[in-house]
Amino acid sequence: MLRTKLLRVCSLFLSVFIICVFAITQTSFTTEQLPIPKVELPLAVTTCGQSPGALMVWVLCKQIKLPCDRADLLKADDLKSKAESGNPYKTLIITTGTSMKGMGAAGVDIDYEVARIKAVIEEAKKEGILIIGAHIEGMARRVDETDAASIATVIPESKLLLVREDSNEDGYFTKAAEELNIPIITFKETLDLGEVFKKLFNIEKDSHFLKK
Repeated sequence: MLRTKLLRVCSLFLSVFIICVFAITQTSFTTEQLPIPKVELPLAVTTCGQSPGALMVWVLCKQIKLPCDRADLLKADDLKSKAESGNPYKTLIITTGTSMKGMGAAGVDIDYEVARIKAVIEEAKKEGILIIGAHIEGMARRVDETDAASIATVIPESKLLLVREDSNEDGYFTKAAEELNIPIITFKETLDLGEVFKKLFNIEKDSHFLKK
């Protein structure tokens, strides 16, 4: 009798453990399951720091046939012109993290980038554009003061965060999302962003990266 009871208890414990493990592996972090804002086209992507992040986003969008305009040196006037054309942007992704090589090739520095992005964000707010902050290149884009300046410029102004897991090894973005009350989606590999975009833009409804 005692042995039977012990077996039942062990079986119940094992079942609960398996369910918990399955839930953890199937659910990406979303801060307290905050509601994900409505994400719409037209979509633009730029970078704060001239790292390849914006290019990566553009390529992934192209792969899933999601229209996306990429402008590494996007300016506030570009948003105005788009609005004046009668087809304003609805969503803007800004990737964070810097590349000294990229900034050098573009003839800019971090001060220019911060000022440019602040102006872009200000105009985006005026036009009601959803701002998504994305850190998708890992800890390699969190190594110095220029990376920190890029992140500090974008993250507090974002309405949604997209973060690669290894960029968040110390929980920095999770903590920031909690403090700023911003929903956050994390993913293991940059390529997984394609599935995230499919869900966000309702291209496919079977992605497990987003739980609303």
